[in-house]
Amino acid sequence: MAAIAAGAWFYFNPQEVESANSGLTTQELALPVATIQEQGSSANALNLSSETLPKISTEEPSLGSDQALPALENSDDFFREQVARLSPGFGPWLKEDELIRKFVIIVNDFSQGLRIYKHMKPFTLTEAFIAEKDNQGLYLSPKSYQRYNQLASAIDDINVKDGLQTFRTLNALFQQIFKEFSYPESYSVDDLFQKAAAEILTAPVIDSRIALTKAKLGYKFNDPKLETLNPVHKQMIRMGPQNTRIIQNKLRLLTEGLANMMP
Repeated sequence: MAAIAAGAWFYFNPQEVESANSGLTTQELALPVATIQEQGSSANALNLSSETLPKISTEEPSLGSDQALPALENSDDFFREQVARLSPGFGPWLKEDELIRKFVIIVNDFSQGLRIYKHMKPFTLTEAFIAEKDNQGLYLSPKSYQRYNQLASAIDDINVKDGLQTFRTLNALFQQIFKEFSYPESYSVDDLFQKAAAEILTAPVIDSRIALTKAKLGYKFNDPKLETLNPVHKQMIRMGPQNTRIIQNKLRLLTEGLANMMP
């Protein structure tokens, strides 16, 4: 599901705001049950999609004799084609090789609330993080949020039904990477995607000024409550409130659809 690709496909600058957290362990997270409608005027103000949740078959799709599922090692072009159909805006992030492996590894990191530099490095943004100063001190500039507008727009353009069908199409390839993690048999690749999504969906949305402190590498959030958040939540804050709402609203629809597909 380029679904949570969206959610999990954050290719960010690792030195923007230092993390005070290390050695985080996986925690069980209940998927938020709020719907887009419960977000009220914020969703309408952003002109977000009002898609209704589609009914999706739980059966693996048939690709037909002229479109057989490729071997994992030869799947890059197929993956690019599938994701580009969902949203052409993802193009800039599809130039790497071993895309499915890298994608599933990042999803696995996100499911544990982690952003691991060596996994994210190939996809870092070229635009610089922007901190500004006023009479109160350093703060996170709203200009910095604009670096993520293209990603948020690409995610918002995903049609929910198509996203879920694409997830089913690619599922067998995802499974091959997932098996390497040696999770218990009771834990599935669908569970992994749901848990990664839950981390993104539970990130706070902050509309007010965010104070920063200069650190050895980059900046830290001045508010201890923000600085002790896990790396995924902190990354969502750095994307800005509008982009966070766009991503969370679309991701909520996708994960609700995925939950309905699970046996």
